[in-house]
Amino acid sequence: MNKFRAIFFWFIISFVSQFSFSQEQYPIETLLTGYLEHDIELKKLLLNSKKSKLELEQTKIEQGFDITLSTGTMTFYSGKENGSSINFKPSINAKIPSVKNMTASASVDYNVNKVDKTSSFEDGKISFGIDLISKEEALSKISIEKSKRAVIEAEWKLQHAALSVERKFYTELQSILNLTNNILTYRQDYYTDKLNFEKLKVQGYSSTSSTYRIAEMKVSTGLHNIEVALHNLKRDIIIFYNRCGISLEIDEQSDLMTLVPDQIIEVEPINFNDFDKENFSSLENARWVCDINQVQRKVEKFFTLGVNAGYTFKNSYTQSDTIDTSILATIGGVGLTAGVSLPVGVEDFSPAFTLSANVNPNSFKTREIKKQHDELSYKQDLYDIENAIQEYETTQVAFEQELINLKWEKETVKNNLDLYQKNETDLKKYYSYGIVSESEYLAAKNNRQLYEVKTKINQLEFILYNNDIRSKFVDLDDLNDIEK
Repeated sequence: MNKFRAIFFWFIISFVSQFSFSQEQYPIETLLTGYLEHDIELKKLLLNSKKSKLELEQTKIEQGFDITLSTGTMTFYSGKENGSSINFKPSINAKIPSVKNMTASASVDYNVNKVDKTSSFEDGKISFGIDLISKEEALSKISIEKSKRAVIEAEWKLQHAALSVERKFYTELQSILNLTNNILTYRQDYYTDKLNFEKLKVQGYSSTSSTYRIAEMKVSTGLHNIEVALHNLKRDIIIFYNRCGISLEIDEQSDLMTLVPDQIIEVEPINFNDFDKENFSSLENARWVCDINQVQRKVEKFFTLGVNAGYTFKNSYTQSDTIDTSILATIGGVGLTAGVSLPVGVEDFSPAFTLSANVNPNSFKTREIKKQHDELSYKQDLYDIENAIQEYETTQVAFEQELINLKWEKETVKNNLDLYQKNETDLKKYYSYGIVSESEYLAAKNNRQLYEVKTKINQLEFILYNNDIRSKFVDLDDLNDIEK
């Protein structure tokens, strides 16, 4: 091994041997907060959540008390014989769809004559209407319920996205720890190869023999593998910190291990069965879709009925004030409207009657088709619920098995760590007595560090496990908050 290789050898060894994690790190909570704050998708979903709340307010306004003011058609006339006049027909209309589709309106036909400076009006009307049997009130409530649902789904989507981004954070951190693990593994291989190489030299092998050269190349390859892994670790650390909103500059003398976050809080695994089955995201959504679709299907009425009542000042048909009533009804594809205007304050009691009818023959033909279509759609909704239940049961088993594996791995890693900690302590003492070589001691130390990293990786896996379970459920308390 030439002089340059020897110098490089000791540089690498001294560099990667300092694997005790520094406490002068960014707290993992700070990194996670920065990671979440710099995720664009989360920011967009937060805006969507705010937009859905505004849309709910808009829907409530539209389905609540609605009033329209109008000047009507305004006519300006200027003639030589009759002089100038102005005619306009102002009106006001109010509607409350959520209360039996209640309506109220007022209008008048108003004239002003500029020549004799007189004014007159006719057909001044005040009317009130209500649906006795109708789908409008139900449709109004469905519209509000859908808007509320949009708000809660936007909240759930934001929560699940936050869990997803948190998962990405810990997955990237896990990847960095895996690279650290690789470095320690390469270093362990290096120590093994170096011990074998030293034995060959003690045994007197010539530097020109193939056995000697192969052993020397293994040591050289081990150093190269460590160097490559360190470069990869440096790259991933810089990218990771950048995603956390922190700009890093790492020089060649920096100890990368001090930048690997290791302050990972050990969490207790949550139990999948502690969550209410009905809160399972897919199942809750399938049931809600089925329920709202059923409500919509039942809204369609074969028979509807509405009534109107009002008062007309100077009715142009009867030349008097009138009390007006009308009935509006639909039966299948037939629509009927009947009304009567009763004169008030006149000797000649001559009511005015109105009647209209319309029919759509195709509605009778399509009614049975729609009924069959609705029945098939309902069955599909039930299948969606059944499928969601199956998904719940499969997911339940998967998480139970994953937890068993994680606990087993935790116990295995802990036992190995205890073993290697004891082994390192013993070999450190033997090394100080000159019983074992430095390489043997460093190999024992490396094994202990290797399992310390494995412990951190296992802790991350428990965090990811908990996050994955939470992401499978929704919080129905959010629904109650929306109702309030």
